[in-house]
Amino acid sequence: MAFTSPSEPILVQEGTLGFDYDASGSVYAGQGVYAVTPFKVKAPGTGIKNQAGCVGVAAYDASDGKPVMVYGPGNIVKVIVSGASKCTAGDLLCLVDEGKFANTGVTPSGGVHALALETQASADGTARVLLI
Repeated sequence: MAFTSPSEPILVQEGTLGFDYDASGSVYAGQGVYAVTPFKVKAPGTGIKNQAGCVGVAAYDASDGKPVMVYGPGNIVKVIVSGASKCTAGDLLCLVDEGKFANTGVTPSGGVHALALETQASADGTARVLLI
C-alpha cells in the first residue's frame, strides 16, 4: 500500500467524540475508512473513485482485528488529497483510493464526506478538512 499518513496529530479541532471500531485489514492514521460490518471498518483499495459508506478518518494505525478510533462528522482533521485531484478551499471531497480524499467532480455517494478548508496544490499532499 502506498498510503503515507499525514503529519500527526490527525485531529485539528474536535467537534464530536471519536468512535471505536475494529480494523478489517491494516488501517493507518489519517486514512478514510468505511463500514464493512457493524463496528468494523477498512480502508478502500486502489482504483476507488467514490467509496460509499465512509464513516470517517482513523485516529491512529491499527492492524487487522485491533481497535481503532475513527473521527466522524463535525471534526476537523488532516487527510491526504489524492494524486492529481488537488483541492481548493470549499471543495466537497469524497473517499477514494487507499483512504485518501479527492474532488472527483461528482456528488459523493452515501456516507461521510469532507469539505476542504484549505487549498492543496500538490499531489498526495495533506489538507485540513471538515468531515460532514
